[in-house]
Amino acid sequence: MKVTVAQIERFLREVDTAFPIPLSQKQDLHAFASKLWERATVCCVMEQEEIAAMVAGYTEHLTDNMAYISIVATRAAFQGRGFALRLLGEFMEICRQKEADAVHLYVVPSNLGALRLYEKMGFVPWQLPNEPRPNDLHMIYYFGDKKR
Repeated sequence: MKVTVAQIERFLREVDTAFPIPLSQKQDLHAFASKLWERATVCCVMEQEEIAAMVAGYTEHLTDNMAYISIVATRAAFQGRGFALRLLGEFMEICRQKEADAVHLYVVPSNLGALRLYEKMGFVPWQLPNEPRPNDLHMIYYFGDKKR
């Protein structure tokens, strides 16, 4: 099922303050929803025509053949059901089918639940020279033997 920009925006507004730094402090939520709808691979669980959980990121036009996860979130009423783990798996499978070498993401170091989830999936810390977000932890998952 293809979600709409409006559904994505409602979801973003619902989960906004669940992040250590609210999404709305980083970007305009309508613009972010539009960007995700237009350009991202969006994996989601729907409940009564609304998004309950979502993993979205970029799997096309990759830099260094690496996909990027932009958001992993679950509405409070649906947490604890394994949706994030399931959707991460779906997103990773799409990346694998598109023959990406790796998937990377950023996480706030104090978000221990997210860190545990990413480590469980096989993500490891990754440091870039001139890291653009030095206050966040940059993590990467390599497919097969494609480590650099």
